[in-house]
Amino acid sequence: MGDLFWNKVFGALLAVALGVMGLRVLSDTVFSSGHGGGDHHGEEEMTLNDWAHSRFAYYTEIAETGGGGSEPEEVYDLGALLASADAASGERAFKAKCSTCHTIDQGGASGTGPNLYGVVGATHAHSASFGYSSAMQATAGEPWTYENLDHWLENPSAYIRGTSMAFAGLRRDDERADVLAYLAANSPSAPAFPEPLPEDAGDEAAEGETEEASAEAGESGAVDAAVTTTEEEITTEPAEATGVIETVDMIDDTDQPEGNEGEVELAPAPADVEEE
Repeated sequence: MGDLFWNKVFGALLAVALGVMGLRVLSDTVFSSGHGGGDHHGEEEMTLNDWAHSRFAYYTEIAETGGGGSEPEEVYDLGALLASADAASGERAFKAKCSTCHTIDQGGASGTGPNLYGVVGATHAHSASFGYSSAMQATAGEPWTYENLDHWLENPSAYIRGTSMAFAGLRRDDERADVLAYLAANSPSAPAFPEPLPEDAGDEAAEGETEEASAEAGESGAVDAAVTTTEEEITTEPAEATGVIETVDMIDDTDQPEGNEGEVELAPAPADVEEE
């Protein structure tokens, strides 16, 4: 077996490999040609109007409501949450999640975090015996209102960037309200809870959407009325011809013949116009 034999073997193997690759490319081309080059994600995101536009020259635009309309935005009412808060539940949550770093007894020592007795109504970095982070010290003097404490308890690192307090936060609204009620019970100078929002405060957004929908409906009705009037004008039956033929000059519209004459069948005069 010489070099010629091995050349034939390698050539045959190369031909087989090229044939397999060619079949794969051909199959991909055939089976993906009907799907926009295999872009299935594009088909999933295509709206009904886009689909109609790609297939028809004329079509009626379809209003896309997002599957059943948008849900009304829920209004966060801290006053209502505090009005129904339970300080006893807040004490249990404090002992389970906060007591590792904080004390709340009057005159209690600071731990990893400062003592929190009287914190509601106090200011940021109010304890002189605790070494606060530079981020907290930069906000010294800001009041610890119920709103600020609510944001702090929800996510400390988001409320004050760079704080050294490594706590993920209390994400449940009712749990934060219970803890706030417990902190207020241990704060002699705590202000009164904020008032709940008025009942109609959450309806303003819905009222605005209703007015907008009414305005759109009014515009649509005006367009429909205009279209109806136009159709009535177009479908009015023409007057019947009288059968009387009159010769009219086709150039200057006079009764004098100039070689460009035509015959016009006259329509009857309106009933309320007297003949002269």
